[in-house]
Amino acid sequence: MTNDEVLKVKFDGWPLPDDYLIEVGRIATVWGALESALNMCLYKLAGFNEVDDPTPFILLAHTNVPQRLDMLGSLCEHLNSAYPSLKEYQPVLAALRSAQKLRNKYTHNSMVKNESGRIVMATGSARGTLKFATETVKLADLRRVTMAIHQAMLDLYKLVLKREIPPLWERPDGWKPEG
Repeated sequence: MTNDEVLKVKFDGWPLPDDYLIEVGRIATVWGALESALNMCLYKLAGFNEVDDPTPFILLAHTNVPQRLDMLGSLCEHLNSAYPSLKEYQPVLAALRSAQKLRNKYTHNSMVKNESGRIVMATGSARGTLKFATETVKLADLRRVTMAIHQAMLDLYKLVLKREIPPLWERPDGWKPEG
């Protein structure tokens, strides 16, 4: 199919209503920004300051997020005597882990529109015991995930970069970052 033919295919409302797809896409996009911020903060804490140095990228490229969070905690613990602001890393790590858990819940499980028109998601786990659940997913649920991810990223900025940035929903009209 040509690009024009592909763009003419009607995807409206498939596989979920478009407003749900927008929010799932927002979760994925904001999560990508958080991962980039986490990597940058790890580079800085590990002493890599040159933007074009490929070494930190090489070291982190194939690590997963839990490994990077362990690295963040270890670096903060190691460096906090020289940089006392890093002593407050535990709540930030907790926020980052919580954000990841929320993101995983909504991106690793399937949502469908059921016969009554509600959006439902089935979840399951087989770690130690077998657990299954089905829950209704509301747009507000998805937005809360995006907000948690965004706030965790801002907490990370404050911890490592000493930049206090208000979350998107608290910024006044026309707000621009300082610096």
